[in-house]
Amino acid sequence: MLAKKTFKSQFIWMFIFIIVSSIIATLVTYAAGYIIYVSLASQKMTPANYYEQQMDKLDQLIRNKGAELMKKDAQSFMERLVPEEGVFYQVVGLDGEVIYGSSEKHWIEGREDLYSKVNTTLSEDGQYARIVPLFSPEGRLEGAVSLAYKLEPRFASTTDKLWISLLFLGVLFSPFIYTILFTLLFATRFANSISKPVNLLIEAAQKVRDKNLDFHIEYEADNELGKLCQSFNQMGTALKESLLTQWKIEQERNEMIQALAHDLKTPLAVIQGYAEALMGVENDRQIKRRYLQVIKEHAQKGGELVKTMLYVAELESSEKELHPVPVDLASFLSRKKESYEVMAKHKKITVSVEIVPQNMESASCQLDQEKLERILDNIVQNSIRYTPEGGTITISAEVRDVEVVFTVSDTGPGFSRQDLPHLFDKFYKGDPSRSSKSGHAGLGLYIAHQLVNLHGGKIKAENEENGGARVTFSLKRLTGPSI
Repeated sequence: MLAKKTFKSQFIWMFIFIIVSSIIATLVTYAAGYIIYVSLASQKMTPANYYEQQMDKLDQLIRNKGAELMKKDAQSFMERLVPEEGVFYQVVGLDGEVIYGSSEKHWIEGREDLYSKVNTTLSEDGQYARIVPLFSPEGRLEGAVSLAYKLEPRFASTTDKLWISLLFLGVLFSPFIYTILFTLLFATRFANSISKPVNLLIEAAQKVRDKNLDFHIEYEADNELGKLCQSFNQMGTALKESLLTQWKIEQERNEMIQALAHDLKTPLAVIQGYAEALMGVENDRQIKRRYLQVIKEHAQKGGELVKTMLYVAELESSEKELHPVPVDLASFLSRKKESYEVMAKHKKITVSVEIVPQNMESASCQLDQEKLERILDNIVQNSIRYTPEGGTITISAEVRDVEVVFTVSDTGPGFSRQDLPHLFDKFYKGDPSRSSKSGHAGLGLYIAHQLVNLHGGKIKAENEENGGARVTFSLKRLTGPSI
């Protein structure tokens, strides 16, 4: 759980854990060490007066030997007699000269000092010394033996002393030992906690390097690494979306180029054919005029196609802005009705216009007139294209509180079931045979759809119950200067 926190919090808590754990462990060690020491002291240590109690026995043995102990060969006897630890001896002559011994301290200085100190116990600097006289068999005083000792508890053996010393050192330095151990423990735990996300990040970075963006780092934590993993996932998603968008744009660009080349092929072929035929006509002005008219018409078709392609490219490559102006719907639709009638004249199609409700015929709305006109033109031109001769196209506008709803319906064959889901797709032309004859690029309804979305509106296509097609779109009434 701690590994899920921020690194700052982790370090603070780890520091607290190390200190508290070290203190607790040290207290436990001190308590255990004290218990062990008391136990060992009772078993392995002599009491403070232990060697003092041995003095009477040593005193008697030394007196029994007497002056024989002044001989050098008696040293081995004294070493066996006197304990190795706790008691130090020194054999001196009558004038205080040292014959041999284990003590470095001189307790007797000269003959007079010897006579005054024999059979006494001296004390100096916490150390005691019993002075035992050495008599000859004749009873003359020949020298003395000093037996030095201290009144303090001592270990029975060097081994016991070593173990107790090691125990003491261990207890003494236990805080530092525990601090190091707990630091290593928590450091190892911390290293393990960050190794997983770091390895996941390395794997993800390698995938990005290999251009593989299908990855997701499964690591959630409220710390810096968790946020880094989350940001890395977001980066991968953003890169993937960006690449997909780029690939889509590239694909659409290629499709546009292919569509442009395909749709320009027919008018260019016609222009080339009539231009070659025109070169063979010398004096017939009527034929020349007819050929030039065909060339003009197809050049205009090619030009309109290029303009449409450029408009689509501009529409997709930049953010279009709306420019609201007051639009008198009655006047606007009346003017558009006249232009559509001219366009549909060759098919004898009747164009009618109505505003709902009728008492709002003179209503004025804030709309982007240029884009509204392009939307209507594209929809109506599509209706003219597929409405049979003698048919009818009806354009209606319904003014509502926040929007204006336009409907374009015709008496044509309507939309096929397979065409309906794709009518607003780019370059969709429906029946190939009809599309090729009509010479359109499949962009009219697509442009209308994009412009309606720009207005925050909706567009839909459906078939009338009694036959024919119907396209309905809504445009939000914009704010702008009033009439």
